[in-house]
Amino acid sequence: MSDIFITIRNQDGYAMPSNQGTIFVAILEQDGTLLSQKAVNQRWADAQFADLPPGNYTAIAFHESVNPPGASQDVTLAINELLEVRFIYLEPEQQLLPIRINTLPIEP
Repeated sequence: MSDIFITIRNQDGYAMPSNQGTIFVAILEQDGTLLSQKAVNQRWADAQFADLPPGNYTAIAFHESVNPPGASQDVTLAINELLEVRFIYLEPEQQLLPIRINTLPIEP
């Protein structure tokens, strides 16, 4: 099985778990269907979606106070893979952008 991590970082690369006291939410969808949603971790600003089968997913970061409130990234998860989808929050503009995807194979 494989995992997807959704992380939030500011423009300087630091963990950004909240804005104006409200936590960012990580959402995972497949074929337009909500699979799970979690508040990101307070310390590392990430959420783990574990033991997923290979396939196509949509990773979404959401916060009601930023513009746009949600940003999404379509990803393909392979077998025995750890996939990080990093969203960048630009603090001065209060804007959320998807963009960086890192993959790491997992030893079976």
